[in-house]
Amino acid sequence: MSERLDKRISKILFAVSGAIVLYWLVKGLIWLYGWFISLPAYSAGWWGSLGHFCLNNLSIIIVIYLIICLQVAGLAEFRFRKNFLKAFLLGIVLTPPGMLIAWGRK
Repeated sequence: MSERLDKRISKILFAVSGAIVLYWLVKGLIWLYGWFISLPAYSAGWWGSLGHFCLNNLSIIIVIYLIICLQVAGLAEFRFRKNFLKAFLLGIVLTPPGMLIAWGRK
């Protein structure tokens, strides 16, 4: 009986957390679409605006990059039997796709 209750509670929590993440993704995509619409026509100002956006959100970009490096390091640990910390640091330096390509050829 408690196993059924645990499964129901976990399914409910999973559905609620999935709905929250989906809501965030939709709101983020709507915001991104609005930001792209507000950009000037494709010119040097467009690239300046894109660079300004990246500088304003540099901390978010760095955190996302580190999370991707952590995920790829975990993949390298399980798939190629490499050291996690070594894979993480190598992923930061070489970028995750480059690291996986280098290790995949050996």
